[in-house]
Amino acid sequence: MDAPLASAGSPPSVDPLAARALSGDLDAERELCRRLLPVMRAFAARRLRSSSVEDFAHDALTLFIEALRGGRIQDGSKLAAFALGICRNLARERARTDDRRRELSERFLPTEADFAAWDTSLPVRREHLEDCYSQLTARARQVVRATFCEDAADSDIAGTLGLSEANVRIIRHRTLAALRSCLDKPISWTKLAEVSS
Repeated sequence: MDAPLASAGSPPSVDPLAARALSGDLDAERELCRRLLPVMRAFAARRLRSSSVEDFAHDALTLFIEALRGGRIQDGSKLAAFALGICRNLARERARTDDRRRELSERFLPTEADFAAWDTSLPVRREHLEDCYSQLTARARQVVRATFCEDAADSDIAGTLGLSEANVRIIRHRTLAALRSCLDKPISWTKLAEVSS
């Protein structure tokens, strides 16, 4: 005889594998990860370049295991939905990071015209950027470093520095403008050498 259908109000049944994984069974956790990995790869493949798919799936799976072991997943019937949420959040975070890198590249990386105009080697251009960076205020350096090196959100930077998010955006905007202006001028120590000669 077939098992009776669950009533509309009854909670969804929990996969025994999920229940075992939630209780700390490492073999069940491994099997759960084996089942989720292809889904995470498929999610990444629809949104990322092929070279980034494995990294994305690895990171998503790591976050899933961390949440599982940390007790942040309580309902075994929602494991797949939780994993999908991790993938979505990770994709949004990577998109934000890519936007920041693109913004930095557009502002500071040399164009073909720059390469044609420059006779100096790459280390000198790097020294020029370092020279300009050293002329920034400590707070401006903190904002730039947190934004472009640590990929921190404006809210996190604001909290760390005791500023409003609007102030963080203003400082970053002014700092990037100051860097661009500085990069259009000679390196400061070259100017000093010219004065002293």
